[in-house]
Amino acid sequence: MTWSFIGWVIIGLSAGLLFGLSFLIKDFDIYQIRWPAMISRLIASRASAIEQGKKRQVVLGHQLWSHTYPGLGLHTLSVLPDFLDPESVVDGGQSVSGGDGSLVVFARQMITGRYRDGFSLALQDASLESKLYGPTPLSFTAGFLPELGMDPQGSLALFGDYGPEAALWVEAARTRHGRVFAAAGSIDSQASLFMTVPDLLIGEEVYMLPGLLSPTSKNRAGWLTEDFVRIILILMIVFGAILKMVGVL
Repeated sequence: MTWSFIGWVIIGLSAGLLFGLSFLIKDFDIYQIRWPAMISRLIASRASAIEQGKKRQVVLGHQLWSHTYPGLGLHTLSVLPDFLDPESVVDGGQSVSGGDGSLVVFARQMITGRYRDGFSLALQDASLESKLYGPTPLSFTAGFLPELGMDPQGSLALFGDYGPEAALWVEAARTRHGRVFAAAGSIDSQASLFMTVPDLLIGEEVYMLPGLLSPTSKNRAGWLTEDFVRIILILMIVFGAILKMVGVL
């Protein structure tokens, strides 16, 4: 038995579990072990903001692509559709912004609902626009802070690749009595928000967010498969250590 054989066995086991569990857990609403309470608070804060007529801010980060944190920009675009439900768009209190032109353009296309098959101005919704306050972190912050200070804020949600300047956004939103949710993918953002934002996702939790906001059976099956494989790997490591101690290996 070689290490490559063990690797293929684990891959096959993961694929089998993922396929089987996606059918077995269709009737379950959520996977409680992987359901953080902060997601419920995010949804509740947005609903409360709509009822109270307060603003809701969604920040998509500063970069669509970076070599340091590849995928964070694309990840934030995968989260955006969950914030574009009819209730959030119609009342006019939703705002979507980013610090990168290409990121804002993609967000704009998703807002209009015409990302594929061309673009139609007739479908453009004037009540919601994607905004570019500035092309650099500092210029974006300079343009974004006055926006946070103009109206009462109900919710501020941070996604994507951003840095320590997010601490200023959080403080400005809290001053206007807004609730903050942050998915911190970069080390700088994690360090600046870890002690000040209770509703904070870090590390691999960030990439769970699309599934948490739209918990389909495939997403739940993926989390359960990941947990099963982790337990199996831990048991294999412990078993291998025991065999090593007794001299079998």
